[in-house]
Amino acid sequence: MTLQNHLIYVAFGGRDYQNEILWSIFSLYQIQIKPDCNVHIFTDDLAYLQSQVPQEILLHELTPNQISIWKGADNYPYRVKIKVLQECLRLYSGQFLYVDSDVVFRQPLQPLFKAIADGAVFMDTNEGPLYANSGGIATKMKKLLRQQQQFTLPNGEIIGLNEQFEVWNSGCIGITNIHLPQLQRAEVLMDVLYARYPLFSMEQIAVTKAFADQQLQEAKSMIHHYWYYKEFRLVIRDFLAYYSSWDHRLQHAPKWNPWILSKEKRAYKKMGFWERTLKKISRGYRWKNPHFMP
Repeated sequence: MTLQNHLIYVAFGGRDYQNEILWSIFSLYQIQIKPDCNVHIFTDDLAYLQSQVPQEILLHELTPNQISIWKGADNYPYRVKIKVLQECLRLYSGQFLYVDSDVVFRQPLQPLFKAIADGAVFMDTNEGPLYANSGGIATKMKKLLRQQQQFTLPNGEIIGLNEQFEVWNSGCIGITNIHLPQLQRAEVLMDVLYARYPLFSMEQIAVTKAFADQQLQEAKSMIHHYWYYKEFRLVIRDFLAYYSSWDHRLQHAPKWNPWILSKEKRAYKKMGFWERTLKKISRGYRWKNPHFMP
């Protein structure tokens, strides 16, 4: 393996995750027909992906036993992501870009990989301080922090967190081999936080804290992370069923852009309570979900 840039995906536990990765790879190949990076997929469904992706894509099997071990004592699924990243940094050298399955690319990755090589550390986007975030997940985290703001790691180190803490979305993580200690630190903190309160976003909080001494940079201008738009999975399913060949999929996938299709949902989410209520009463729905139309 001569390429030193590594793009990493993790998908297990359901076909929708594998399908989202396919859609992500379509967006990558549409920008650059021969991406100058090694594309790795860690999955529990090798047979399916082997039948769907080009041969140059590197598939790594996640066995049920391995997944169970990497989920840890508290059976935390997002812990597997951090363990996979640690494994990649041990096995390979160079620049590493992890992305969630529900990420599509807007620009070529070479400038991003070059920035990583030059010392930059990337995450998806800065979601701001907890105190200013009114979302449900942030609200739950703030409730915990009103009860406890110091967390003791197994080595005795005390980690402080409060509502001033700025959380970064970890749907994208761009690092090099020198950052393995930060990933290990994130794992330890994640285990402590999740054992205290099983909030699924504890992984991104732990990763953010572990990289707090880095000058984190946002990747959101180069990617679109449609974590808020699970309805798009239905479009992907129908699209893949209709277009069976790789070439046809690359040709037609741009017609279904999750950013464009999610416009109505994003607008609804920005409305106030009464505006939302009026919309539901007057129209009988919140927003129209997309449907695949060949």
